[in-house]
Amino acid sequence: MSFLSSTADRIFSHDIYKYVQRYSNLQSNIRKAHIPVPVESYVSRAYLYSILIGIIAGIIGFLSVMYILDIKGAPVVNLGTGTLSGWMEVHIFELTSLASGIVASLVFFRITYLVYNLVPAVKSSVNQSAIDRSLPHAVSYMYGLSRGGGMNLFDIFKSLSGYSHVYGASAEEVGYVVRDMSYLGQDLLTALGNATIRTSSEKYKDFIDGLVSIVSSGGDTTAYLKNKTEQYRLISSIEQKFFMEKLGMLAEVYISIFVVGPLFLVTILVVLGIIGSTATQLLYFVIYIMIPFGSLLFLLVLEVIVGGDEKLTFAYKTKKKLNVFNDINVKPESEDDIKRIRQMYFYEKLSGFIYALSHPFKNLSEKPANTFYLTIPLGLGILLPIIYAKLASEGVNLHDMLFNVGNVDIVGNISQSIFAKLDNYVFYYLLIILFPYIFFYELRSRRINRIEDQIPEFIKRLASINEAGILLIDAIALVARSKIGILHSEISRVVEDISWGTNLSDALQKFEYRVRTDMTARIITLIIKASESTNDVRSVLAIAATDANIQKQLKKERSNEMLIYVFIIYIAFFVFLFIIYVLAVNFLSNIPSSLDEVAEGMPMVADFNIDEYTMLFFHASMIQGFCSGLIAGKMGSGHIAAGLKHSMLMMLIAYGVFMFLI
Repeated sequence: MSFLSSTADRIFSHDIYKYVQRYSNLQSNIRKAHIPVPVESYVSRAYLYSILIGIIAGIIGFLSVMYILDIKGAPVVNLGTGTLSGWMEVHIFELTSLASGIVASLVFFRITYLVYNLVPAVKSSVNQSAIDRSLPHAVSYMYGLSRGGGMNLFDIFKSLSGYSHVYGASAEEVGYVVRDMSYLGQDLLTALGNATIRTSSEKYKDFIDGLVSIVSSGGDTTAYLKNKTEQYRLISSIEQKFFMEKLGMLAEVYISIFVVGPLFLVTILVVLGIIGSTATQLLYFVIYIMIPFGSLLFLLVLEVIVGGDEKLTFAYKTKKKLNVFNDINVKPESEDDIKRIRQMYFYEKLSGFIYALSHPFKNLSEKPANTFYLTIPLGLGILLPIIYAKLASEGVNLHDMLFNVGNVDIVGNISQSIFAKLDNYVFYYLLIILFPYIFFYELRSRRINRIEDQIPEFIKRLASINEAGILLIDAIALVARSKIGILHSEISRVVEDISWGTNLSDALQKFEYRVRTDMTARIITLIIKASESTNDVRSVLAIAATDANIQKQLKKERSNEMLIYVFIIYIAFFVFLFIIYVLAVNFLSNIPSSLDEVAEGMPMVADFNIDEYTMLFFHASMIQGFCSGLIAGKMGSGHIAAGLKHSMLMMLIAYGVFMFLI
């Protein structure tokens, strides 16, 4: 416990404990969010942190107002005496600053307190989504072990809790049941009852309630798990339809607000700027703030609704120490031993580094983000000298830019000049750093998709061969003789590992580690645990084959339907680009001559700069293309990184339009 936490407990917790019933909702959210803090301690910390932040905000508010008033030429404080009103008039600036500080302190105190108490509810909601997504796979795992493995319910829970990195939040929830039974001495029904109170997922609560009824009445647990597995498969299909409808609504919202809306504002602001209004500043706001930040907000909404790669965590981590020869005295490590161990660690890291350098393609294929270590400095090294020479040839004085920061006119003029001349180089830099990442990311994604497409066929063949009475090891060897695409080499390596003396579980674990997909991890884990518990794995293979096939079908249907929304995003971007093209070519280019003919000396012409508006249109198209690509990737495949290829394509189209047609 930190110093601030212990201080908060000593100051507030005793008084809060007297009225703890007032915080019943907060206590429930804390428990559902798995925050290991009593409610009185949590509220105490909320009070202390809110007070500290309120004091800091009050001081900053007081000093800020004093500084602003001082800049505006506030008179020197006169500490003379007089009437109350006279004294207030003399100290009006101090009183104003003090009032501002008090208001800032109260506002930030309240905001901090509300946000701190809102954290458990938000975390509980996140846990609920994670549990609901992973529960069908966890129940299928339990059904496989119950039917094929012949394990009792506690052993199934214990096995599942050890694979939270595969089965996610549902396995962690089951881990708490195992903890209650193993370390707190509770029986199964009591532990399951506590699980219904502790969980934030209604779906998981319904599953546990049904399990309690089955266990207490002595019913067939395997039949119950089978029914729940089939029920969740049906629910997954129904939920996917509702999800696609929701996604369609979101696509319409995005086009209306973040494509048509900015386009309408750009058109109106251009017209207002032509007639001498100060709308140009608003145009800058729409292009450089509204479009990117609005798209970012929409991406956050999509992240909550669509989801993505769940960051799986381990509920429990144990450190195991070899204790087989505890009766044998071991000589303590000498300095030479420690030195040799350090050398071994060093050479191990060095060999890994050398392997990465000698196999760059494989390294980058497995981790596409490693391309940034190469492309970011490479891009800077190529473009910085070119940019510096370009600015020098254009007469842009960087010395004035860097050393005359206080001169707003100089900095503003030079900044606008640099902004107009460097946009091409910013685009080139993005191409340099993103193109290799996109290439290796797509390469890896296609490999994963091909593997997941072939996994159901592989499991189906294993199941059919095993049903003929052939052992699982021999069935894998028979499947390896047939051609099953990209999986052929990986399965052949499994057979080779077994032939060299590796047991089946270790060989399958190596296979799962090499393939590294969510579907493969779940299916291989189920097969490994079933093979360890019984020699009859035909039932488990049948369950795994059915589960893999259903996952494949759902993924294929979702991918096909989401392509429609990617197409909609492209159409919206092309409409945006077409309107910008019409404004730039058929509207802006005719403005100076037509206005001069109408009336000479009109003020609307004096402040109009066609080059500035062309630059703004170009930047608007590039920013809109980049943001639309990210959203297309998120809606099309559920991953923002998958949208980078769409972003690059849209930006290339916009760049080509402005370079060759405008």
